[in-house]
Amino acid sequence: MKLLIKKNFLFRNMNMRNKLLIIFIMIGLVPVLFFSAFFFQQSKSAFEDELGKYTMEISKQVGGRLDAFVQEMERVSNIIRFNPDVQTVLYEWTEERTSPSIYAERNVRSLFENIGNFRDDFKGIFLVTDRGLLVYNGTDEVAKLNYNFSESAWYQAVKEQTSFRLNTAHPQTYVKGEEVVTFSVRLTDNREFKSKGTLLIDFTPHTILRMSENIQLGKSGHVWMMTPEGEPVVSSQQMPDWLEDEELLREIQEEPSGFFHFEYAGMQMLAGFYTSSETGWKIIGSVPFEELAYGLYRIRTFIVLLAVGALIAIVFLATALSRMITKPLKVMERRMVEVGKGNFEKRLPVMARDEIGRLSISFNRMIAMLHRMNNEVFQSQLREYQQQIHLKNTEMRALQAQINPHFLYNTLNTIACIAEVYDRDEIAEISQSLSRMLQYSITGGLTATVEEELSHLQSYMSIVNVRFPMKFDLKLRVDPGIRRMRFLKLVFQPIVENAVNHGCAGVDKGHIVVEARFDGETAIFAFMDDGIGMTQEKLLSVQERLRTKEMDSDTSTTVNHIGLRNVYHRLYRLYGEQFSMTIWSKPQQGTKIEIRIEGGVADAKGVDRG
Repeated sequence: MKLLIKKNFLFRNMNMRNKLLIIFIMIGLVPVLFFSAFFFQQSKSAFEDELGKYTMEISKQVGGRLDAFVQEMERVSNIIRFNPDVQTVLYEWTEERTSPSIYAERNVRSLFENIGNFRDDFKGIFLVTDRGLLVYNGTDEVAKLNYNFSESAWYQAVKEQTSFRLNTAHPQTYVKGEEVVTFSVRLTDNREFKSKGTLLIDFTPHTILRMSENIQLGKSGHVWMMTPEGEPVVSSQQMPDWLEDEELLREIQEEPSGFFHFEYAGMQMLAGFYTSSETGWKIIGSVPFEELAYGLYRIRTFIVLLAVGALIAIVFLATALSRMITKPLKVMERRMVEVGKGNFEKRLPVMARDEIGRLSISFNRMIAMLHRMNNEVFQSQLREYQQQIHLKNTEMRALQAQINPHFLYNTLNTIACIAEVYDRDEIAEISQSLSRMLQYSITGGLTATVEEELSHLQSYMSIVNVRFPMKFDLKLRVDPGIRRMRFLKLVFQPIVENAVNHGCAGVDKGHIVVEARFDGETAIFAFMDDGIGMTQEKLLSVQERLRTKEMDSDTSTTVNHIGLRNVYHRLYRLYGEQFSMTIWSKPQQGTKIEIRIEGGVADAKGVDRG
């Protein structure tokens, strides 16, 4: 399952050309392979059937020769058994031989000689009466006249048969003992209608063997004869080893004729068999399949060459077709890459009116529309950007004016008065503090460390305390861990200045507390005074003005709250939704301003100072 998923994943991520190439090859190759295999299998099956039938016909041909031989012997036997002299021998013979019987024996022997002269494979013709008389014609061999045939099992089987019988090879023990094949038939006395003797016609085993010797069955094929019981007809003829297989032997014994395939000694074999109608013997021919199947192998070679040629043609055509289909897509892909880089000038060539051509037309329309929309968006963004630049320049100019001109004016008047009247050291202190404030305001980037912001605040309070001796008390509650954190510049001083000018106006002694700490990941900055505070209506008005983007047209309101509003909007632009400012105030109980930065502020070492 995992392998299938992996292959499916690889196919999905393959480029279109390779996908089409694989699909075209599969569509073309699979039918070719299927029909080639089907055609070869059908040809092989038909070829095997024909070869099987051919093998069976060979066996049938040998069986036909055997049957013809038996029929010939039947005719010869009929000539002998119906011969009058043979009938006389059967009827007249007694131990006291008479002239008719002796004359008849001589004529029978002459008949046997005449018949024997027609074939060179005769080993003798014997007439054996049940009383023991032996009349024969041999091949210069003397038969045993007193031989007891009844002791031979094969002879007993002959006597039990009433019809013609071709016996398997056996020793000719009644002559010299050589192996012979005997054709036999029982002889009947036509006068008394009784079986009184047996006719034996002996042949050399070669008579049977040569029936199949001139049969060509491949290079190493053979033809055998065996009895229905599975025994060889001629003992000198060795039966094949594969006949020891009981299943194969049973198939041959149960059917009159047929053919089958089997494997023997690592080779595919083909066997055909036929049953002789005259003898019941099985004629079997077997041959290695490859010796007869050279035509089939030529067909297989032709099919393989055809499949290889078809594969080459399919690959060539599939490659050309996939290239032709994917070429416009590749051009479109490269054009899309150029469009992604911002080049809207070029258009796709429309080379056809098919689906890809229509897609190219739609793509060109889309590019034109994107080009127009891109120009419109660019112009809109340019105008918006210009407005933002103008707004930021305005804000920056406002931020540069964080130090109240009235404060600078009063400070300078104070310095002048002290210098003329008192001639005191405060002049040096206030001058240095003012110098540090101005330097901090106009140098560096938008951010500084909390430590630097506190130093700027202390410089401011030094000047305030010179102007208003003993009137304001500033306390700092700052966690050591937050001092090195980076924070927006000019936040602490405007808020404290607002407390000095408005929160503590009209009080004898004003106390101002500044806290800076961490609450988990949140940085908290709090500014508290014990001044006159604000009513609920005024507090809501201040909070509402802090959140408006436009500057107030009221000059007094702008002067009183420009520092706090600037601080609010600058913090919001820098920290976004992480920033929040909360103001608490009640009349005659003072005011508290708390700034929270969710997630803390950046380490001073990791922030660019601008």
